[in-house]
Amino acid sequence: MRMVTATGSLPASMAENSRLGDWVGTLALAGDLAGLTGIEAIGPHGLYVSVRWDAALSLAFVSPGALADFESFGGAMPRLAFALRLNYADGTMLDLPTTYQVTVLDRDDTAPTALRFATGGAVTAGAIGAVIGTLAVTDPDTDGPFTFTFAEADAWRFEVVGNTLKLRDGISLGLDEAPLHPLVIEVSDGRQSAAFTLDLTVRTPEEQQTVIPLLQPGETQSGFSLDGDTQATALREARQVVAGNAYGGGVVQLVLGTGTEVWLGGVERLVLADGYVEFTADGVAARAAALQVALHGGEAGGAALAQHAGEAEAGIGWVEIAAGMAPGPGAMLGDADYVALLFQEMLDRAPTAAELALHAGRLASGLSRAQLAVDVAMSPDALALQAAENEAGYWAFQPPGSGAAWRSDPGGLGTGGGAGGQATDGVWVM
Repeated sequence: MRMVTATGSLPASMAENSRLGDWVGTLALAGDLAGLTGIEAIGPHGLYVSVRWDAALSLAFVSPGALADFESFGGAMPRLAFALRLNYADGTMLDLPTTYQVTVLDRDDTAPTALRFATGGAVTAGAIGAVIGTLAVTDPDTDGPFTFTFAEADAWRFEVVGNTLKLRDGISLGLDEAPLHPLVIEVSDGRQSAAFTLDLTVRTPEEQQTVIPLLQPGETQSGFSLDGDTQATALREARQVVAGNAYGGGVVQLVLGTGTEVWLGGVERLVLADGYVEFTADGVAARAAALQVALHGGEAGGAALAQHAGEAEAGIGWVEIAAGMAPGPGAMLGDADYVALLFQEMLDRAPTAAELALHAGRLASGLSRAQLAVDVAMSPDALALQAAENEAGYWAFQPPGSGAAWRSDPGGLGTGGGAGGQATDGVWVM
């Protein structure tokens, strides 16, 4: 039996998307090296590593293989785990026992990917220095701050103060620019930049203006109040909200059983007595919902969504959460069919030949299906597609008190029968 030892250490980390020559580690081999023709990396992330064997020096040079993109790992700090397999001229192989781990570091290598109105988006012709709306930027690598610039034709008319788009003082738009004015805005995160076009709605002064009474900080409407800038709370059950309508731009209308309306703007989470609704496309509830679809092909109930979102908020990794979920309909499929199923469920399309080969190869090299499900389900494209179908948000059922287990899940906003509870409901234990 051959005996080979590898000495030396590899750099503990590499920047994401490192290429050949950007990162290299060296290991010295000793022992039964006669007839050794090559070395390959094996294990869950072996495809991300390339190994070159120098027989004259008895050295193995380890460098990046496939590009390791930080964002593709679903938000967890990725660590590439692999071992070395020695291939000999007589066709035999020897797997070395040591498992190496290299942390992939995030870097700002991606430009902003989307620009939208969080609130507003309209202005009346002739309104001087008017506020148009607040802007929201999607950037997978940074939360900001961002800078905004305009084309020369618009730079003298528009400005962004903080994240608020407005007309410059003394400036207004004319009637000839109604009903829509396309505005090109370049967004920079300090390293990368991208240009986007926003269509501004330009109203004529004669148009009937609808003023939406958005809930304001420090204000209470029908028991609803703002808790910070992005969270609203109310000691009401979801079944008491008979309708929850999203109108775009971050505006949500809540209709109570009494007919009363409450309007929210820019709120990311609405916390109720029996759970919460999350409106963000890439929040913890959205990710939990995506994982449920990836593994089981259907939406999670409110209790399951709350459970998995709570586990993630408690610090449990998404891969561990996925591994603990019951096997879904794809469990009996082969690797290639499983990849195809994931892409169809999460991206509404079939994988390309290159994508199919890459991900099937990752599975064949030891990558867990839980990890692949997380990678695909929590990719920016998958989350964006899911958000387009869930404008009303994601419902997480969290009944309060130890005696509330009998309380049925109302299923979210707009599914209850009015202000009162069901006849079979007991008394809340608060």
